[in-house]
Amino acid sequence: MSNYRLNVRAIIIKNDKVLLNEFDGGVYYNIPGGGVEVGETLKDAVAREVLEESGYSVFVKEMLYIYEYNPLRDGYRYGTRGALSHVFRCEVDESKDVVAPTELDQNDTSECTGCKWVEIEDLKEINLVPPINDIIIENIKVNNFTTKFLENIH
Repeated sequence: MSNYRLNVRAIIIKNDKVLLNEFDGGVYYNIPGGGVEVGETLKDAVAREVLEESGYSVFVKEMLYIYEYNPLRDGYRYGTRGALSHVFRCEVDESKDVVAPTELDQNDTSECTGCKWVEIEDLKEINLVPPINDIIIENIKVNNFTTKFLENIH
């Protein structure tokens, strides 16, 4: 078994808001996503994860970011298993109905209290994990969505 988990995440922007998973009633947030299952493409996995966690069907667009969680380097902040995350820009498929989420992110110490649309201007004030708030805001402001490797963000 690999010491690393392959993850996918989604940046979904609609009406000047970003869709986030809320934990412990707003103590912190993350962008929707999770692990890639055997046989899935990255794009298939992100579409599945968004549907499971939010109930939204999405069109998966370009890859925005890649970032790594390395337990040793990052002081075991999020556990002992590393992760390589691929973040895609997604758009809500307005032709599909929103369905009830079937899975919410959970970990050993926190509970997801659902997805929430957050104003882009309010992103700066929230506790986003990993802390890529400023990067997302800047990319939206300049409309620059080229793939970036985000190093040492944890």
